Amino acid sequence: MIKDIFIGLTGYIRHLPLLPKLGLWKYFFAPFIAGLVLIGAILAATATLSDNLGNWMISWYKWELGSEVISTFGTLIGGILIFIVGIILAKYVVMILASPFMSPLSLKIESNHPQPPARPSASLNATQGIIRGLRLAGSNIFKELSLTAVLLILTLLLPFISPITAVLIFLIQAYYAGGGNMDFTLERYYGVRESKLFVKANRGLAIGNGIVFVGLLMLGLGFLIAPPLATMAVTPDVLDRLDKTLL
Repeated sequence: MIKDIFIGLTGYIRHLPLLPKLGLWKYFFAPFIAGLVLIGAILAATATLSDNLGNWMISWYKWELGSEVISTFGTLIGGILIFIVGIILAKYVVMILASPFMSPLSLKIESNHPQPPARPSASLNATQGIIRGLRLAGSNIFKELSLTAVLLILTLLLPFISPITAVLIFLIQAYYAGGGNMDFTLERYYGVRESKLFVKANRGLAIGNGIVFVGLLMLGLGFLIAPPLATMAVTPDVLDRLDKTLL
Protein backbone atom coordinates (compact mmCIF):
# COMPACT_ATOMS: atom_id res chain seq x y z
CA MET A 1 0.00 0.00 0.00
CA ILE A 2 2.94 2.35 0.65
CA LYS A 3 3.89 2.11 -3.02
CA ASP A 4 0.34 3.01 -4.08
CA ILE A 5 0.28 5.98 -1.70
CA PHE A 6 3.47 7.23 -3.34
CA ILE A 7 1.89 6.75 -6.78
CA GLY A 8 -1.15 8.76 -5.67
CA LEU A 9 1.03 11.52 -4.24
CA THR A 10 3.28 11.83 -7.29
CA GLY A 11 0.35 11.80 -9.73
CA TYR A 12 0.03 15.55 -9.22
CA ILE A 13 3.51 16.02 -10.67
CA ARG A 14 3.62 13.14 -13.16
CA HIS A 15 0.38 14.12 -14.89
CA LEU A 16 0.71 17.91 -14.67
CA PRO A 17 1.83 18.13 -18.35
CA LEU A 18 -1.70 17.02 -19.30
CA LEU A 19 -2.97 20.45 -18.22
CA PRO A 20 -1.50 22.43 -21.14
CA LYS A 21 -1.34 19.47 -23.51
CA LEU A 22 -5.09 18.77 -23.40
CA GLY A 23 -6.20 22.33 -22.62
CA LEU A 24 -7.82 21.43 -19.30
CA TRP A 25 -7.84 24.99 -17.96
CA LYS A 26 -11.55 25.49 -18.66
CA TYR A 27 -12.46 22.79 -16.14
CA PHE A 28 -11.03 24.91 -13.32
CA PHE A 29 -13.51 27.79 -13.61
CA ALA A 30 -16.63 26.33 -11.92
CA PRO A 31 -14.75 24.77 -8.96
CA PHE A 32 -12.94 28.11 -8.55
CA ILE A 33 -16.25 29.94 -8.06
CA ALA A 34 -17.67 27.23 -5.78
CA GLY A 35 -14.46 27.29 -3.76
CA LEU A 36 -14.70 31.03 -3.12
CA VAL A 37 -18.21 30.65 -1.74
CA LEU A 38 -17.30 27.71 0.49
CA ILE A 39 -14.19 29.35 1.92
CA GLY A 40 -16.32 32.27 3.04
CA ALA A 41 -19.00 29.97 4.49
CA ILE A 42 -16.53 27.90 6.53
CA LEU A 43 -14.72 30.93 7.93
CA ALA A 44 -17.98 32.61 8.83
CA ALA A 45 -19.34 29.47 10.51
CA THR A 46 -16.13 28.92 12.46
CA ALA A 47 -16.06 32.52 13.71
CA THR A 48 -19.76 32.60 14.55
CA LEU A 49 -20.32 29.20 16.10
CA SER A 50 -17.05 28.44 17.89
CA ASP A 51 -17.91 30.69 20.85
CA ASN A 52 -21.42 29.21 21.10
CA LEU A 53 -20.16 25.64 20.99
CA GLY A 54 -17.37 26.47 23.42
CA ASN A 55 -19.83 28.06 25.87
CA TRP A 56 -22.06 25.01 25.68
CA MET A 57 -19.12 22.71 26.37
CA ILE A 58 -17.91 24.70 29.40
CA SER A 59 -21.46 25.00 30.80
CA TRP A 60 -20.87 21.52 32.14
CA TYR A 61 -18.00 22.84 34.28
CA LYS A 62 -19.61 24.16 37.51
CA TRP A 63 -16.55 25.34 39.46
CA GLU A 64 -14.88 28.76 39.60
CA LEU A 65 -11.34 27.40 39.84
CA GLY A 66 -9.78 27.29 36.40
CA SER A 67 -12.99 28.47 34.71
CA GLU A 68 -11.14 30.97 32.48
CA VAL A 69 -8.74 28.28 31.25
CA ILE A 70 -11.63 25.90 30.63
CA SER A 71 -13.51 28.67 28.78
CA THR A 72 -10.55 29.37 26.48
CA PHE A 73 -10.00 25.64 25.94
CA GLY A 74 -13.70 25.09 25.20
CA THR A 75 -13.77 27.87 22.62
CA LEU A 76 -10.62 26.51 20.98
CA ILE A 77 -11.98 22.96 20.85
CA GLY A 78 -15.29 24.27 19.55
CA GLY A 79 -13.53 26.10 16.74
CA ILE A 80 -11.47 23.02 15.85
CA LEU A 81 -14.57 20.79 15.79
CA ILE A 82 -16.48 23.19 13.57
CA PHE A 83 -13.50 23.58 11.25
CA ILE A 84 -13.03 19.79 10.91
CA VAL A 85 -16.72 19.15 10.29
CA GLY A 86 -16.80 22.12 7.92
CA ILE A 87 -13.88 20.75 5.90
CA ILE A 88 -15.50 17.30 5.71
CA LEU A 89 -18.86 18.64 4.57
CA ALA A 90 -17.39 21.29 2.26
CA LYS A 91 -15.20 18.66 0.63
CA TYR A 92 -18.29 16.72 -0.43
CA VAL A 93 -20.18 19.84 -1.46
CA VAL A 94 -17.28 20.86 -3.71
CA MET A 95 -17.06 17.38 -5.23
CA ILE A 96 -20.81 17.18 -5.85
CA LEU A 97 -21.00 20.66 -7.39
CA ALA A 98 -17.88 20.01 -9.44
CA SER A 99 -19.01 16.59 -10.72
CA PRO A 100 -20.63 17.91 -13.95
CA PHE A 101 -17.22 19.40 -14.82
CA MET A 102 -14.87 16.77 -13.37
CA SER A 103 -16.49 13.89 -15.24
CA PRO A 104 -15.88 15.56 -18.66
CA LEU A 105 -12.33 16.37 -17.52
CA SER A 106 -11.77 12.69 -16.73
CA LEU A 107 -13.33 11.69 -20.05
CA LYS A 108 -11.09 14.14 -21.91
CA ILE A 109 -8.04 12.50 -20.35
CA GLU A 110 -9.40 9.03 -21.12
CA SER A 111 -9.97 9.89 -24.78
CA ASN A 112 -6.27 10.73 -25.05
CA HIS A 113 -4.98 7.89 -22.87
CA PRO A 114 -2.46 5.57 -24.61
CA GLN A 115 -4.26 2.43 -23.44
CA PRO A 116 -7.95 3.06 -22.69
CA PRO A 117 -9.79 0.29 -20.81
CA ALA A 118 -10.89 -2.68 -22.87
CA ARG A 119 -14.57 -2.22 -22.01
CA PRO A 120 -16.32 0.81 -23.58
CA SER A 121 -17.30 3.49 -21.10
CA ALA A 122 -20.82 4.86 -20.56
CA SER A 123 -20.82 8.57 -19.77
CA LEU A 124 -23.33 10.11 -17.36
CA ASN A 125 -25.06 13.40 -18.03
CA ALA A 126 -24.79 16.28 -15.55
CA THR A 127 -27.96 15.34 -13.64
CA GLN A 128 -26.97 11.68 -13.37
CA GLY A 129 -23.49 12.71 -12.21
CA ILE A 130 -24.89 14.91 -9.42
CA ILE A 131 -27.34 12.19 -8.31
CA ARG A 132 -24.54 9.64 -8.20
CA GLY A 133 -22.37 12.12 -6.30
CA LEU A 134 -25.14 12.60 -3.73
CA ARG A 135 -25.53 8.84 -3.28
CA LEU A 136 -21.82 8.35 -2.82
CA ALA A 137 -21.47 11.35 -0.54
CA GLY A 138 -24.43 10.37 1.63
CA SER A 139 -22.85 7.03 2.43
CA ASN A 140 -19.31 8.30 2.83
CA ILE A 141 -20.18 11.33 4.98
CA PHE A 142 -21.85 9.10 7.59
CA LYS A 143 -18.88 6.74 7.74
CA GLU A 144 -16.30 9.52 7.78
CA LEU A 145 -18.05 11.58 10.44
CA SER A 146 -18.60 8.48 12.59
CA LEU A 147 -14.93 7.47 12.46
CA THR A 148 -13.83 11.07 13.05
CA ALA A 149 -16.19 11.42 16.05
CA VAL A 150 -14.81 8.25 17.64
CA LEU A 151 -11.25 9.50 17.24
CA LEU A 152 -12.11 12.95 18.63
CA ILE A 153 -13.75 11.39 21.68
CA LEU A 154 -10.66 9.24 22.22
CA THR A 155 -8.54 12.39 21.99
CA LEU A 156 -10.61 14.12 24.67
CA LEU A 157 -10.41 11.08 26.94
CA LEU A 158 -6.73 10.36 26.24
CA PRO A 159 -5.07 13.65 25.23
CA PHE A 160 -1.62 12.04 24.95
CA ILE A 161 -2.72 10.12 21.82
CA SER A 162 -3.79 13.31 20.04
CA PRO A 163 -0.86 13.25 17.54
CA ILE A 164 -1.88 9.74 16.47
CA THR A 165 -5.59 10.52 16.20
CA ALA A 166 -4.84 13.71 14.25
CA VAL A 167 -2.92 11.70 11.66
CA LEU A 168 -5.66 9.06 11.50
CA ILE A 169 -8.37 11.69 11.01
CA PHE A 170 -6.35 13.23 8.20
CA LEU A 171 -5.81 9.84 6.51
CA ILE A 172 -9.51 8.97 6.80
CA GLN A 173 -10.38 12.24 5.08
CA ALA A 174 -7.74 11.57 2.45
CA TYR A 175 -9.10 8.09 1.71
CA TYR A 176 -12.67 9.23 1.13
CA ALA A 177 -11.59 12.31 -0.83
CA GLY A 178 -9.29 10.29 -3.07
CA GLY A 179 -12.01 7.71 -3.60
CA GLY A 180 -14.39 10.45 -4.68
CA ASN A 181 -11.84 11.77 -7.17
CA MET A 182 -11.35 8.26 -8.56
CA ASP A 183 -15.12 7.87 -8.99
CA PHE A 184 -15.20 10.57 -11.65
CA THR A 185 -13.61 7.91 -13.87
CA LEU A 186 -15.13 4.82 -12.28
CA GLU A 187 -18.67 6.13 -12.79
CA ARG A 188 -18.39 5.28 -16.47
CA TYR A 189 -17.64 1.63 -15.73
CA TYR A 190 -19.11 0.69 -12.35
CA GLY A 191 -22.13 1.23 -10.17
CA VAL A 192 -21.65 2.91 -6.79
CA ARG A 193 -21.11 -0.37 -4.92
CA GLU A 194 -18.57 -1.69 -7.44
CA SER A 195 -16.78 1.67 -7.43
CA LYS A 196 -16.40 1.51 -3.65
CA LEU A 197 -14.95 -2.00 -3.92
CA PHE A 198 -12.47 -0.80 -6.56
CA VAL A 199 -11.40 2.10 -4.34
CA LYS A 200 -11.05 -0.24 -1.37
CA ALA A 201 -8.85 -2.57 -3.44
CA ASN A 202 -6.73 0.45 -4.42
CA ARG A 203 -6.90 2.29 -1.08
CA GLY A 204 -3.27 3.37 -1.25
CA LEU A 205 -3.88 5.23 -4.50
CA ALA A 206 -6.96 6.89 -2.96
CA ILE A 207 -5.07 7.93 0.18
CA GLY A 208 -2.11 9.31 -1.78
CA ASN A 209 -4.36 11.37 -4.03
CA GLY A 210 -6.49 12.47 -1.09
CA ILE A 211 -3.53 13.59 1.04
CA VAL A 212 -2.72 16.37 -1.42
CA PHE A 213 -6.41 17.12 -2.02
CA VAL A 214 -7.24 17.56 1.69
CA GLY A 215 -3.97 19.41 2.24
CA LEU A 216 -4.99 21.92 -0.41
CA LEU A 217 -8.42 22.35 1.19
CA MET A 218 -6.87 23.01 4.58
CA LEU A 219 -4.79 25.80 3.03
CA GLY A 220 -8.02 27.59 2.16
CA LEU A 221 -7.18 28.71 -1.36
CA GLY A 222 -6.88 25.04 -2.31
CA PHE A 223 -10.66 24.98 -2.62
CA LEU A 224 -10.20 26.90 -5.85
CA ILE A 225 -8.07 24.32 -7.63
CA ALA A 226 -8.22 21.05 -5.67
CA PRO A 227 -11.05 19.20 -7.51
CA PRO A 228 -9.77 19.52 -11.11
CA LEU A 229 -6.14 19.13 -10.06
CA ALA A 230 -6.87 15.97 -8.06
CA THR A 231 -9.05 14.50 -10.82
CA MET A 232 -6.33 15.12 -13.38
CA ALA A 233 -3.73 13.59 -11.06
CA VAL A 234 -5.55 10.30 -10.45
CA THR A 235 -7.45 9.61 -13.69
CA PRO A 236 -4.55 8.13 -15.73
CA ASP A 237 -3.63 5.76 -12.89
CA VAL A 238 -7.25 4.65 -12.49
CA LEU A 239 -7.43 4.01 -16.25
CA ASP A 240 -4.28 1.89 -16.08
CA ARG A 241 -5.79 -0.23 -13.31
CA LEU A 242 -9.16 -0.46 -15.01
CA ASP A 243 -7.40 -1.79 -18.10
CA LYS A 244 -6.11 -4.72 -16.05
CA THR A 245 -9.32 -5.22 -14.05
CA LEU A 246 -11.70 -5.24 -17.04
CA LEU A 247 -9.72 -7.67 -19.16
